[in-house]
Amino acid sequence: MKNKLKELHQKARIARDATATEAYGAALAAIQEGEVRANEDFAEAKVLAVVEKEAGKFAESAAAFAKVGRDDKADEIAACADLLKALLPAKLEADQYPQLVADAVEATGASSMRDMGAVMAKLKSDNGPALDMKLASAEVKKVLG
Repeated sequence: MKNKLKELHQKARIARDATATEAYGAALAAIQEGEVRANEDFAEAKVLAVVEKEAGKFAESAAAFAKVGRDDKADEIAACADLLKALLPAKLEADQYPQLVADAVEATGASSMRDMGAVMAKLKSDNGPALDMKLASAEVKKVLG
């Protein structure tokens, strides 16, 4: 993913596409900063998580600009969020969560709400950014609670 981002960023710079350059550049900068802070190269799942977080930041900024009536700037920033979201894998469907949670509960041997952290960690490590944490958490609570 990092190499793909670098390639897209370079193409955007050559094409003088300011929106794409900003989006991909912000994601690359966040990845690089995280790697420097952690003193290690990020695995693919961590890179995807950073890209997802950056897309969320752009979406929040776009909403803030729209709220104060700056629709031109909101559209520009929302386009950055859309570019980054397009790189992310699709989220899991809601009907997949009961089976995923059942498998994670079985794999971790969870039996009560005290084990929720272990189940959530297993789900996150197995499914990465495709996992909707709110849906997963609700399903885990339903099964363990």
